[in-house]
Amino acid sequence: MTVTGVVTGLVGLGVMGAATLHRVAGQGADVVATSRSRSSRDAVAGTARATLVDTPAEVAAAVAARTPAEAPVVVLVAVTAGPQVRAVAEGPAGLLAGLPAGRRLLLVDTSTCSPADARSLHADLAALGHGALDAPVSGGPSAIGRGTLSVMAGGDAADLAAARPVLDLFAGTVVHCGGPGAGQVTKAANQLVVACTIEAVAEALALAATNGVDPALVRTALLGGYAASPVLDLAGDRMIRGDFRTVGAVSLFAKDLGIVADLAAASGVATPAADVVRGHATALAATMPDADHAALVTLFAPDGLAALAGAAAAARPVTDAGAIS
Repeated sequence: MTVTGVVTGLVGLGVMGAATLHRVAGQGADVVATSRSRSSRDAVAGTARATLVDTPAEVAAAVAARTPAEAPVVVLVAVTAGPQVRAVAEGPAGLLAGLPAGRRLLLVDTSTCSPADARSLHADLAALGHGALDAPVSGGPSAIGRGTLSVMAGGDAADLAAARPVLDLFAGTVVHCGGPGAGQVTKAANQLVVACTIEAVAEALALAATNGVDPALVRTALLGGYAASPVLDLAGDRMIRGDFRTVGAVSLFAKDLGIVADLAAASGVATPAADVVRGHATALAATMPDADHAALVTLFAPDGLAALAGAAAAARPVTDAGAIS
């Protein structure tokens, strides 16, 4: 799908933000973007249909200038945590500072934040006549590139409808989960499932390798059955190859599991499995903060799965392995 006439702002050009810029601009929309990091801005400089500016205030002003007066000024925000989102909106060079009088901001927060932060920001912006959606996402940068990302939206239905022309450029699934904060509650549930699955995949591959079975063959076998999942497919592949370049940084993984823990404690729900994974992620983040969360496997195979499997296979050879029938 390609579009014309769609204009959106974008604040945050990390892994997910940069992928969003490329996808949205590539679909024919105009994007006005910024990031605190000069290097992040430089990395996407020259992208067709993308205009890079220095501050969120300039983003709001530019989007307002390119859209009808009666339309909301839609700005996607892809940063790390709730306080950053609030600073993007309300800081001295924030979105509100650059918004022309009489225009309505619609802030679409694709970051992973606490539900409480989402509700608080929504209430504060609503009091000023503006809108906010907590719209965290799942699927990673590859899903953005394919236009198949999942968006979990919380907020007003009318605001979600106004944001859909932008969201539909990079999302294949958009679910209105409820009022303010509901999107972030849903994302917490998502992160709980993803975290425990990554841990299970790491443990399973290490178990197989320790017993002399090629973890790549184990992954192939499991992908054909009930254990199949995107985590086994993608993170499992990275674990086997020892490729821990950042797709989802383990430091952010630990941060997200902190949100899960806080929400669980506040609502009286026990999450023992997530608590274990949070401990592992926090420990790993202390030494490898920028590594991908697939690096969790190093807690079970410090020298890599291949070395583990090789040592075990030397002691207990497996013959005729690798055939698929």
